[in-house]
Amino acid sequence: MFVIRKFTTMIPETLSIVERQILANQYRILSKIEDTPEDYELKIEILENGFTERYYEVFDVAPEEISLEVCEETTQILFMYKRINDALKKMSLEDKKGLDLDKIKFEGFNARKDQHYHYLEFMIEKMDLWQEHLAVYSVSADEFQLPKYKRMLEYQIYLLDNDKYEFSKKDIEQMINVVANPSNKIPFQLAV
Repeated sequence: MFVIRKFTTMIPETLSIVERQILANQYRILSKIEDTPEDYELKIEILENGFTERYYEVFDVAPEEISLEVCEETTQILFMYKRINDALKKMSLEDKKGLDLDKIKFEGFNARKDQHYHYLEFMIEKMDLWQEHLAVYSVSADEFQLPKYKRMLEYQIYLLDNDKYEFSKKDIEQMINVVANPSNKIPFQLAV
């Protein structure tokens, strides 16, 4: 039988003596080969004594999978910002004047409420990807950033669907407009 505990994940309410012994032995082996055996001693004690209320200490996996949709959306958002930054690098200072770039600035994701944050953290820390966002991801953004990114992403998808792979100044202006006026339901237009 399973019960919902910490992190709203499924934690076993009970384990057989065989399951407890197998898990305790696995943690005992890990404690011998790892540099920090104390990380496993608590888990071994919980399992050996059958402290069911503390099983969440043993089952310390992520409470939820991060869906393919969230992973793909995170990657799309990051590629969108790569395109924005590439376009800005090509623009002169004169072209950048008058653009309210703070409106479309990448400010990371919310660590407490957003799975995008954890996927970005994984890509930066473990896969050594997206290092240009290293300073940003470690600061948890407010929860209003993701809706902004999604509005921008809609416009990027529109551009990509129309075979427009590099952003122009007009595309950046349109993206700023999309963020500044989210209730504006005027269909996107290609910048010419």
